[in-house]
Amino acid sequence: MHVKGDFLTGRSDPLGVVVAPSNGVITPAGLVMGAGAALALARHQPELRQALARRIERDGVREGRCWRYGFVAVRLGGRLYGAFQTKLDFRRGADLELIRYSAERLAAWLIEEPRAVVHMAFPGVGLGGLEVDAVQQALAPLEGLGGRVRLYRL
Repeated sequence: MHVKGDFLTGRSDPLGVVVAPSNGVITPAGLVMGAGAALALARHQPELRQALARRIERDGVREGRCWRYGFVAVRLGGRLYGAFQTKLDFRRGADLELIRYSAERLAAWLIEEPRAVVHMAFPGVGLGGLEVDAVQQALAPLEGLGGRVRLYRL
């Protein structure tokens, strides 16, 4: 479901999981969350970079200097937050194949978390450089989840 507005409003949803599009670069400071929706979420929850990095290192696969993980979620302060991977390296554009993989991982996670509702900034557009229609096709694995994924665009 598409929503006009800021994905951070999902913080008011008691079942909400606030998710930012992300990359696969981890530094000593944690997952790189330096621009766009990722930066907004990191500013809201300063411990998030490190928590996501630990989860990615546990669940992901290293590819050179980057990590491939698709989707991960962590609990901080009683709330779930997530990272939806759109690119391996933050210096490059978003990748439709990686977005599809991330959507598959998120869909599988939602099956395991039947009450969760995802509030996510629309991935791959803006700083990712992709067209909305192309990304929408890559997000096909999220269809049929009963409106449990809310995609926000400003």
